[in-house]
Amino acid sequence: MDSTSKEESSSTNAETTKASGSQSNAQTPTSKPKSNVSKSGTTLDDANEELSQLIISGKIKSDDVRCLKASLKEHVSLKEKVEKLKSLLGRSAKAQREAKVDSETAQKRLGQAMKEIERLNKKLDKLQTRPTHMDLLMDFETNFDKALLSVGQSGGQETSDAEPTTQAMESSDLDTMDDMLMQELGEAKNRIEKLETLNTAMMSRSSQLEESAKVLQKERDEARNSSKRLQMELRMANLEAEQANRAMIDKVASLEEMQMEIDLVTKANAKANVRAAKGEEAANSLKSDKNHIQQLESQVQALKEWALASAEAKQLMHERCRILEGKLKLQQGKNVGNEKSNAEKLLFTKTGSMVIGAGANHPVHLSLGEHATTVDSRFVILRWKFDSSPSDMTVDFNIMKGTCTTSSEYAKADYLIKGRMIQGGAGGETEGAFNTDSACTILWSNAKSWIRPVTVKYSIGVVALK
Repeated sequence: MDSTSKEESSSTNAETTKASGSQSNAQTPTSKPKSNVSKSGTTLDDANEELSQLIISGKIKSDDVRCLKASLKEHVSLKEKVEKLKSLLGRSAKAQREAKVDSETAQKRLGQAMKEIERLNKKLDKLQTRPTHMDLLMDFETNFDKALLSVGQSGGQETSDAEPTTQAMESSDLDTMDDMLMQELGEAKNRIEKLETLNTAMMSRSSQLEESAKVLQKERDEARNSSKRLQMELRMANLEAEQANRAMIDKVASLEEMQMEIDLVTKANAKANVRAAKGEEAANSLKSDKNHIQQLESQVQALKEWALASAEAKQLMHERCRILEGKLKLQQGKNVGNEKSNAEKLLFTKTGSMVIGAGANHPVHLSLGEHATTVDSRFVILRWKFDSSPSDMTVDFNIMKGTCTTSSEYAKADYLIKGRMIQGGAGGETEGAFNTDSACTILWSNAKSWIRPVTVKYSIGVVALK
């Protein structure tokens, strides 16, 4: 009984310590999302301030600002979802570990209880195989009678004369033996009752341990299922975040194009204003007619309207070109074989993968080789596509004319694409890459990273136009 009470007290203490540890562990991750929320709030405020400055300067329209704000809010909400999923995964992993530890302790206790039950069963078997007190008493009486008979016959006396004395002695001895045997019987009964109570307590304890083990197994299965579900949700959130990042990159590129067009229009407007000012000065100096001045002002206004109309027309033409390019890609996907056979000729392809260490570069040299004599290098197209991992890191991508192997040659090279920062992967095609010595060099650079390496998988195709 003392050992079982000690085990129960130790188990309860362990459970309380585990519960307190789990509560502390569950309370600690809540501080992280708050910091993330504050960071997201600061980034939103900074973005709103930048957008307000761009609106005040007149570089961006209000319609574009609404789209940007909506995309920024979506990006921040997706970041918050990812952080919440990470915290939930951490909690589920901790709960799974604690459930595993609890199940192991319960199994150990169950094994100890089963050993104790086996030991008690062995003791009961030994006690059952022992002869009872009544059997011992009967054996003693028979042996005592035989001894008395043998003593009376050996002395040569008649048995009838010694009967009163022997009977008195026998009665006194039997009384004492009966008392002793009754005491032993009482003690044995008390021991049996104690053993039975211990056995019932151990059986109830084992049943409780079995039930707790079943409950822990169910909780472990539920934790595993929840962790799998959370992992799936995390993957979906990562995919949504990647899609949002790509959409943001596309929108930033379109905004840069719009900014270029706005700059061109403002330059044209400034030139027109300068010309108008010169015309006004000439008109004032020569004292020309007011009609000539009005004509110049109307021309300036017409130029402004023409510049705005041209910017809008360019934007519409860009959108229409994108739609037509999408339709062309769909039609080209259906008629790839016919177009390739009629319009272009595939010279060779090259695929591979590499790991670029932190602060390192990795070039890939391409040469036309035997095709240089049969193909005009001006009509050779270089098509490239690559994926980089991890997807949250950026890689500098460069394409140079000719073969370049050293840093000095990199500095003096003729770049077609220079220092383009790409995240996750990219693809495209370039013309005129083989104009120098019928060769070109593709360079991936991880010089901006301090610790983490980058893995790049690429596929390159060289096509000659007929």
